[in-house]
Amino acid sequence: MIVDSVAAHEVDRATVQRWLPNLDAWLLPDALYGVMHTWPQLYRGDGDGRFFVVTAGDRLLSHCATRVVTAHGSSGPFALCLLGSVVTDPEHRGQGLARQVLAAALHANAPRAAHTVLWASGHGLYESLGFRAGATETCLVLARRPQGRSAAVRPAEHRDHRALHALHGQKPSRIERSPRTMSSLLSTPGMTTLVLERDGAVVAYACCGKGADLQGHWHELGGSDDDLAVLLPAALHATGQTEAVLLLPPAREGLRERLAHYVIEQGTVPGPMWRSPGEPLPTCWIDGLDSV
Repeated sequence: MIVDSVAAHEVDRATVQRWLPNLDAWLLPDALYGVMHTWPQLYRGDGDGRFFVVTAGDRLLSHCATRVVTAHGSSGPFALCLLGSVVTDPEHRGQGLARQVLAAALHANAPRAAHTVLWASGHGLYESLGFRAGATETCLVLARRPQGRSAAVRPAEHRDHRALHALHGQKPSRIERSPRTMSSLLSTPGMTTLVLERDGAVVAYACCGKGADLQGHWHELGGSDDDLAVLLPAALHATGQTEAVLLLPPAREGLRERLAHYVIEQGTVPGPMWRSPGEPLPTCWIDGLDSV
């Protein structure tokens, strides 16, 4: 069925709530966790997402979500629009509906952020809207090795959230988070967060999994390379993983060297696409917890 005379428009979170089963089925088919638990910063009640849709009456036809954040990168802090969850009802694909919701989202967020990054599969539609392929990101496959004296590694607890927020804030390239946002993200179902403790203080942390996303991937790190080189090998033992993938931030070349004994494979994956009319996207890194 071809849908005529539809226009993209913004809706609030309360309206989106009734379509969460659709989004779960279209974006995360057969997954244990749905969109609310995979991208809580968008869909949970305490999130700050904006939602753009095409509808026919009460029926959702196409959708995308955004949030504007402060990114810290090579040129200092700047406003950045994160865009994701682009999806169309399978019965209505190929009719240009995704282009309409994307155009509406870009127009609405342009006054707040000159730069946009996009998580989506396929490039054709997005390139026609001014997006460019992002830089590739490095993945290391780590293998569990026999451990000597065990490190003081344990699961993170709520009492650790303040310390983890401080470690996140020390990263030169990051998305700015409030303590409340950090605590909310660390409570994401389907995620394991381990910490390294020394002399009663948390000195490093690492996160694996995130709802239905990034399972088997260590995707967010905090602390020094030396401390993470102690934490990550111990983390594989603590979680029962024989192998795991580490998404390596560009500024962590020293960590790659320190983990060489555990690396059995190295590869790259495409980073998010970006759109920056008039100027290049400043160099920055988006941890897996911030991806949408």
